[in-house]
Amino acid sequence: MAVKFSGFIVSLIILISLVGLFGVVMPWLGLKSASDPVTSGPIDAISYEEVSFTRDGLTLNGWWLEAENPRATLLFVHGAGSSRVSPFFNTLGFYAQLQRAGISVLTFDQRNHGNSDYTDGYLRMGATEYRDLVSAREWLAQRTENKVPTIICGLSMGGATSIYALANGMLADGLLLFDPMLNTRDALERGGWVGYGLPPALFRPMAYLAPLFWSLPYGKADALNVARGLRLPISIVQNREDPITRAQWSQQLADTSDWTSIEFVPKTAPNHNCLADKGRWGTHASSFHCHPDWTMNQVEHLLRRIN
Repeated sequence: MAVKFSGFIVSLIILISLVGLFGVVMPWLGLKSASDPVTSGPIDAISYEEVSFTRDGLTLNGWWLEAENPRATLLFVHGAGSSRVSPFFNTLGFYAQLQRAGISVLTFDQRNHGNSDYTDGYLRMGATEYRDLVSAREWLAQRTENKVPTIICGLSMGGATSIYALANGMLADGLLLFDPMLNTRDALERGGWVGYGLPPALFRPMAYLAPLFWSLPYGKADALNVARGLRLPISIVQNREDPITRAQWSQQLADTSDWTSIEFVPKTAPNHNCLADKGRWGTHASSFHCHPDWTMNQVEHLLRRIN
């Protein structure tokens, strides 16, 4: 009897240790947002203004790039561990080209990113960050007239942030998603491989347990399921070979939402300069950097759907 009891205790200790490792320690390391301050402005822009607004006692910093005689406004939401400046996507070039095309741009750093205030420094995969976007939208509503359409544009995790904000009552005329994060657990699993080069299956226990311990959205609360309930024109721009926010989830949303269309980014040669130094990140979040004219056409397609 004592031997069986001892075996039970040992098994329980091992189980608790594994849960602690995969549910607490690994996410504690993997969900920490790197400090990546914004140190320069959009030099190719016609003009821009430093702006700030608050949410939950946090100051959020960004830029307002107003177009002359604007025909639309785009509110850009960056991805996890990034900021309003993303070399992967070439956000600075994107803002400038939008502005020259008559589309005003508001972009900002979500909490725990860039030059905005930090809380605990950890990502919540849009479940908390969406409140920052709501405040950005409120700032925009006070600054602009309602005569031109407003597009919310989310990149990677910014896609989830955008979906949750819209689901919680934020108003917009259209939603543009670049390689959106629609399945939290899958993105965490794939993110482990991208970050460390180990087989994704090794990160599956962490991907399953992390949402339970870190208040991350999953299951019915995943951005994919929430987006199915949105009622506004949604355009997804997806890289077929994206290794982290995989195309299958974007395709599922397009297949199950009458409001959603999907366009796949033209194939990019692995040795193309736009993918230099990206390593295992591959084509993730590279649409504008690799195919700027094609990407701008997708913006125009969405505007035509709205108008």
